[in-house]
Amino acid sequence: MTHTVRTLVLAAGIALAIDPSQAAARTRSVQGRLATLEKALKAQSKQLALQRKLMAAQVTAQSNQLALQQQLIIAQAAELQKLHRQTDLVAAKAPEQDAQILVLQDNAAQLKLKEQERPRLAYSGGRAAITSSDGRSSLGFRALVQSEVAHYDQRSQGLPAVDFRRGSVGAAPNRENLAAGDLSDGSYFRRARLGFDGVFNRDFTYRFVAEFAGSGTEGPARINDAWVSYTGFAPFSLQAGAFSVAANMEDGTLPEDTLFLERASASELSRSMGGADGRFAVSIKGVTPRWMGSLALTGRTVNDPEVFDSQAAVVGRLAHLLLTSDDYNVHVGASGTYVLQPADQGLGAAPRYGIRYRDRPELRVDSTRLIDTGSIDARHAYSAAVEFAAQYKSVLFQTEHFWYGIDRRGGTPLSDPEFQGGYAQASWVITGEPHRYNPAGGAFQAPRPYSPFSASGGTGAWELAARYSELDLNYRAGLAGQAAPADGVRGGDQQIWTLGLNWYPTPNLRFLLDYMWVDVDRLNPASPGNLTPFGAGATTPPIGVQIGQKYNAVAFRSQFSF
Repeated sequence: MTHTVRTLVLAAGIALAIDPSQAAARTRSVQGRLATLEKALKAQSKQLALQRKLMAAQVTAQSNQLALQQQLIIAQAAELQKLHRQTDLVAAKAPEQDAQILVLQDNAAQLKLKEQERPRLAYSGGRAAITSSDGRSSLGFRALVQSEVAHYDQRSQGLPAVDFRRGSVGAAPNRENLAAGDLSDGSYFRRARLGFDGVFNRDFTYRFVAEFAGSGTEGPARINDAWVSYTGFAPFSLQAGAFSVAANMEDGTLPEDTLFLERASASELSRSMGGADGRFAVSIKGVTPRWMGSLALTGRTVNDPEVFDSQAAVVGRLAHLLLTSDDYNVHVGASGTYVLQPADQGLGAAPRYGIRYRDRPELRVDSTRLIDTGSIDARHAYSAAVEFAAQYKSVLFQTEHFWYGIDRRGGTPLSDPEFQGGYAQASWVITGEPHRYNPAGGAFQAPRPYSPFSASGGTGAWELAARYSELDLNYRAGLAGQAAPADGVRGGDQQIWTLGLNWYPTPNLRFLLDYMWVDVDRLNPASPGNLTPFGAGATTPPIGVQIGQKYNAVAFRSQFSF
């Protein structure tokens, strides 16, 4: 027992000795207090032991943390030394790396330049085109192929001595003399064109198109378009080369967009005077959304035979979209051609400066022309026309009237002949598509089908069309049974009714079916100055007899274009 306990026991013994009863009580009290003290001492001893353990654990943790920090410092020092070594290495290699960076930058610049110069190939509307990356130049491919088949319903042909139907004026061998009595059924390619067009440096447009087909024959290949145009003076453009100038409204309609297989004879005659395909010309043209105007100086066509001096003519047209909205368009305009100088055929030709009006009966499977003025010696010639068209939703109406005249060459007392013609046509697109107005051509384009034909149910666009046309090439024709007056011209009066059914399966495909009623009233053009216009003997019918005819024809065209 500790010294304190002994002291307490001794005190208790003294107390018991003094007073036994009190001593016993005091002894119990002392013993209780001793027990309590012993418990407290044990508790304090345990607490002190726990504190010693905690303090030992904290010291160990702090020691471990200090060791860890020391290791981290050592690692950081090693990393810093490594970075210093790498920095020294980079600094030593800096000149070489700078050179490599310059090479990489140069390669990147070259790649970027090549990327900018790389052309873009696009395929839209069935047509492939290549455009430069800056959009300033382009090259697109074009094609138009039209194949036709036709049947002519005529009375049977007789011998020339009793069958007086005739075609163009001309002595044998002239196929058209007798072919008029038996127009040839058959098929041929009306057009087979292939070429390209595009833009140079934004302001220059160009086109080259070759033609591989024609009227009654295929080939040889010839130039249809070969021109360049400058558009930097917008809305005006300057054009030069071989092309179809703006001669009239139906001429402004692209050949792939015409309502019928052929243009009306009246408009075809107008365009043939100073326009037509492949005409050498220079022109100025202005186009706005509501106006189109064109003036051209023209020469011969690329298909004309060689002469001593080529024809020269002025061709102009002015068109205005008078009214327009989402549902309708109303168009008015006027056009004219003036032949400054007919082609010089040379001293041996009669006539030397001939002007001749003639045309095929709005179908060219057979190339025979049934109306023909013959060649008239001329100083000048002209045509003038007015035009009107109106479109309301899927209905289109269009008409033109033409006047023609020839100024005979000096030294003759004969009067100057005058002629006229025109047409009116209408169409209804059954499936509801409208004909689109084209300001650049001052004319209407074919409808685009809402639902292109497909096996899944598309029908394409369907259209009904009708036209009446007349071309009167008679001037002071005189009476039947008599020779033509000296200044008379018996070119013939041709009237044609046409009904058409058109199907547009897709924007690039088209099928046309035309039925025609043809009526040609023409007296034998023999006159005192030329008693045998079709040749000697029976090839020239009797004086003043009817050489025209009536017949029906049906024709079908299949077409694709892009």
